[in-house]
Amino acid sequence: MTDVSPSSTTSAPGRVLAFLAHRWPTLAGLAAAALSVMDEQDGRAQGLVVFLAALIYLGTAVVGRPGVVWILFGASVAGVTVVRVLGADLWTVLVAGAVTVTVLSLVSGLPRGPRLAAVQIPLMLVFGAAALVALALDPVLGAWLVAVALIGHAVQDVIVWRANKVVARSLAEFCAVLDFTLGLAIIVLQFT
Repeated sequence: MTDVSPSSTTSAPGRVLAFLAHRWPTLAGLAAAALSVMDEQDGRAQGLVVFLAALIYLGTAVVGRPGVVWILFGASVAGVTVVRVLGADLWTVLVAGAVTVTVLSLVSGLPRGPRLAAVQIPLMLVFGAAALVALALDPVLGAWLVAVALIGHAVQDVIVWRANKVVARSLAEFCAVLDFTLGLAIIVLQFT
């Protein structure tokens, strides 16, 4: 009997395109990491990525709807752009936003919610603190701290992706690739 399933009738280029279309979050994560590394002067600046990732995850956990994560991601990119255009101190705004979302998470009952959602509170504190401390450290030591934080967040991304909880799987995949690749790139750049 001949196999006439769709996969057997699709050409090799068609299968490649179908695979790439299915893995768009991975491709987007690689592109974002490449763009972030292109103008890499000081790995500490990439602390912004891990800080925003933790804040977006916590915000999504507070809302309790994983699909909202892409809206929060877009809003954070737009917000950072606006703050920079206005010339305001970005880190002051980010810390104020993180404090606000953390307080909202505490009063919303998130600590008594599902464990993977509730753990976003301490993770925001850990990753946020790592990004802030890195800014105050020597450039090399700060870059190492940011790299470790990014790779740590990539581990969290994989856990969230596998559980299919807290954030949309597409964002968790995008973030895992971005975080891991960017963390690894910062480490490699420390040796060049």
